[in-house]
Amino acid sequence: MRIRSLVLLSVLSFFVIACGHDHENGIDPEHAPGYLQHHPIDPESGLILVDTLGYPGNHPTDPVTGEVDPQPVRDWEYIDQSNRPFGTSELRGKVYVADFFFTSCPTICPKVKSQMLRLEERFKDNPDFQLVSFTVDPKRDTPERMTEYAQKLGIEDMDRWRFIQGDKFEIYDLDEDYLSVALENDAAPGGFDHSGYLVLVDREGYVRAYASGLVEEEVDHLMEDIQLLLDDEDGSAR
Repeated sequence: MRIRSLVLLSVLSFFVIACGHDHENGIDPEHAPGYLQHHPIDPESGLILVDTLGYPGNHPTDPVTGEVDPQPVRDWEYIDQSNRPFGTSELRGKVYVADFFFTSCPTICPKVKSQMLRLEERFKDNPDFQLVSFTVDPKRDTPERMTEYAQKLGIEDMDRWRFIQGDKFEIYDLDEDYLSVALENDAAPGGFDHSGYLVLVDREGYVRAYASGLVEEEVDHLMEDIQLLLDDEDGSAR
C-alpha cells in the first residue's frame, strides 16, 4: 500500500503527453490557477498546456531514465445500487468521473453531489460518459439505501450513474488510485474522512484530471477536460 500521506501531495505531479497541442495556448505556471496544475508543462516553452491532459498521481519512475510510467486504476468489481455486479471491465471504453461519499454525510457530500448532477446533466446525451460513486460506509450503505439516495437526488438513469458498495478495506485502498482520501475517523463529521474530489478517468482506465467538488469553477474546467477525452474516441491522446 502506498503511503497515504503522499496521495494529496502527488496530485500536483505531471508530465508531457505525446499528442497535438498549440503552444500559444499555454499558461505561465506562476499565474495559472490551481485547477490547471495537473496539466502537463511543455518542455520547450515551460508553459502549462491547457488543451492537453497529463497523468496526475504517484506513478513508478524508471530509476535509470527517470521516465514516469503511468499506471491505470487497479481492476475492481463490486455491486451497484441495483445489486448488480459492476467494475472496471464495464468501464473500459468509457470516460467516467469517480467520487467517494456516504449517504449519511452531514457536510460536503450534498455539495459534491450537486456538482456531479451538473456533470450528469451536461453529458447526459453522450453514451460514452459515466459517473461512479463509491460509498466509504458499506456497512450502512446497502444497495437499497443507495437506491433511495439516488432517487432523492433525482437520478433517473441508474445505468449511467453507479453507486458502488464494496469491501471497506479494499475501497480504502482503492481511493489512492483515484487520488482521494477515504477512511474512518471518529473525530470527523459523520465518522468518515473523504476528500470531495471528482476524478476523471479515460477510456483505458487512467486518471487524467481532477477537481474539487466544492468549487464550481474547478468543475467548470473539469467539464472541458471531460470533453477532451470524449472527443478522443480512439484513445490517441495517450
